[in-house]
Amino acid sequence: MLNNKPTRILLKILVVVYVTINCLVFAATWHDDFDTENPDAWHSVGDNRVWKVDDGFLRVEVNRDWKAQYDLYQLIAFPAPYRDFTVKIKNFGGDKMRLGFCVGRHFPDTLEEDPFFYIFFPDEIRARRFDGDGSSHPFQYRLSREPRVRWHTDVLKEMELHFNSGNFLLFADGEFRSKFQDRNFNRIEILGFVVEGINIANEWVGEGWVDSFTISGLNVSPEIKVTSTWAQLKRR
Repeated sequence: MLNNKPTRILLKILVVVYVTINCLVFAATWHDDFDTENPDAWHSVGDNRVWKVDDGFLRVEVNRDWKAQYDLYQLIAFPAPYRDFTVKIKNFGGDKMRLGFCVGRHFPDTLEEDPFFYIFFPDEIRARRFDGDGSSHPFQYRLSREPRVRWHTDVLKEMELHFNSGNFLLFADGEFRSKFQDRNFNRIEILGFVVEGINIANEWVGEGWVDSFTISGLNVSPEIKVTSTWAQLKRR
């Protein structure tokens, strides 16, 4: 029994503080300059040869003999689901291959299918199903909502993507590019970069690059905030 009144009061205060902290969420901002490999933040789902962090860039190389198609470099710094966020990608593009940023999710009514993705390439938005390990399939049960527009930009100085409960808003090099809504995407389960292989028949090697990546606005718990901060400190 705690008969000491000041002790009981102190314990009550500590309990209130603990409960308050655990009920809080933080709007996190997370940045990667790709100065070093960060296995706590990124996971290569497909062919590990495709992705490399070198000289301040995330670099992508695809050899035709590898037969790489829709290989995924997945963000794991924060656990899914992701409901509201903004992504900024600096110096982003590719040569003789296609590199995009993707958002995806599974659907309970079609669990047998690969995840449904929207892929934001420098020159278009594309919807696709793939497993991240090379395979890709057309849709069978669900309609995509992306605009069917193609821009003549293989490289961007900056791509900025806003997501809010199924609403997508895209800017490219500081200018508005597109917006659309897909009510089925009330949350996102998979974020990352995806390579679509080589699209020029007489070339044997393609390459892509990303200078930096920033994601902001994610609501994360104090425990996740501490874990992600500690992971970044360990890299310094």
